[in-house]
Amino acid sequence: MPNLSQIKRQRMPDFPETLRKEHTDDESVRAFTEIGDHIRDKKYGLVWEEHEEAVDVKICTHIPVLFEKILKRK
Repeated sequence: MPNLSQIKRQRMPDFPETLRKEHTDDESVRAFTEIGDHIRDKKYGLVWEEHEEAVDVKICTHIPVLFEKILKRK
């Protein structure tokens, strides 16, 4: 199952093609071609998913309270 970033990357190359059909002057076509080439380049780095972790949801209603255990200080 593809993650959200994979789905977005699959849709991205279609966008400059749509713009290229609307704007046919040479400068715009060159710019959209360059953008399309940049989108298709291999990327490296961290990917942050757009979903909440269970702990993030729970902490909104359940505030953790920490206690010191004096017996373990020895």
